[in-house]
Amino acid sequence: MIKEHADNVMRMSTKTALIHRTPWLLIGLFGGIFSAKIVEFFETTLQRNIILAAFIPLIVYMADAVGTQMESFIIRDAAIHPKLNFTKYLFKQIFVVSMMGVLISGSLFLISLYLYNNVSVSLTLALSLFFAILSSVVTGLIIPFLFERTRLDPANASGPIATIIQDILSVSIYFFIASVILR
Repeated sequence: MIKEHADNVMRMSTKTALIHRTPWLLIGLFGGIFSAKIVEFFETTLQRNIILAAFIPLIVYMADAVGTQMESFIIRDAAIHPKLNFTKYLFKQIFVVSMMGVLISGSLFLISLYLYNNVSVSLTLALSLFFAILSSVVTGLIIPFLFERTRLDPANASGPIATIIQDILSVSIYFFIASVILR
């Protein structure tokens, strides 16, 4: 993915760097506001289960962290292997991420059950974390791949765009699952 359309940050002017990077961050700003509106939509669920608020950063962070790992891997691996079979790579990553999701979500289930002694809350946390982590395949692999295919430098756009999309997905997944389980 490191090709002729990649920015050379050592040679570009500050103005060009700002023009190439700032729009993606502004999109993230508006996405963050949208994410807050999603949380607001589930206000009743949150009020009935205030403990859920404490876990928003964890759910969002874990999915973002997995997505960021995958972004780094796909950008590196595509640069090292120009003929990378993306479909094969995608399915391998789905499997690896699923296994990580099971391990991490299972750990969260057990820890939260011990701390809060509430099976419904623990199940909500574990399922939400699993599906948020699994959704990071979209943001971690597919978004950098699409930016590369459209000849946009994935280093400029993938991080900010993938992060805000992942945050929106994670919050949506979390509160959807919470609203179903914790009625």
